[in-house]
Amino acid sequence: MAVRKLACDRYGRGDGDRRGWRAALAGALVCAAALTVSPASQSTASARATAATCQTRADARHTDWTGMHFLGDVVCSHTTGSIRVQSTTDSMVNGQIDFSPSWFVCWKRGSPYQGGDIWYYTQGDTVSGSRTAKGWGYLPAAELSSATHPVPGLKQCTWS
Repeated sequence: MAVRKLACDRYGRGDGDRRGWRAALAGALVCAAALTVSPASQSTASARATAATCQTRADARHTDWTGMHFLGDVVCSHTTGSIRVQSTTDSMVNGQIDFSPSWFVCWKRGSPYQGGDIWYYTQGDTVSGSRTAKGWGYLPAAELSSATHPVPGLKQCTWS
């Protein structure tokens, strides 16, 4: 799930009365408008040129498909693309990351990709592989808009 999706969740469904329903509808419309102008539609070079640095969120909590809990993440702009089951270019595609920016919970070394071997663990916006893994997998560092890899403040995956 991307950060943009999470921001839209705050509008909820209203509190049952007319005013709450209208506020929820208005919020949803604002959110939908924001999603239609997502940076994902920009070219890769343009997106990287205008990207801000990654932001660390120490209190963010995530649980992956295995039940492993993560405390803290980083939110970075990136190109949209495929999430792979393993940190290799020949690994099965497990999901798609459709929105930018997104959160990443840890990094590990993997196969070389465009001059680097760092891969970031996250959950895709859609599942295209194993339904059991729920879109969790790796995105190569070359796809993130960060001046350094691994991204400062992000923990190394414990299974690295």
